[in-house]
Amino acid sequence: MRQAKQAIHRGLQMSLADGLAFEIEAYNRLVPTADRREGVLAFNERRKPNFQGK
Repeated sequence: MRQAKQAIHRGLQMSLADGLAFEIEAYNRLVPTADRREGVLAFNERRKPNFQGK
């Protein structure tokens, strides 16, 4: 959530190209996290995710 808010806030102050690049960087920081994997797994299994902040 923090990354999304930061991308929105900072993206409004950038050009479109720079904003999109910043959004991609923000997403890439989240790819290896356990919570992202848990979210995808829970979605696929149609259950509520058990996020642990990792």
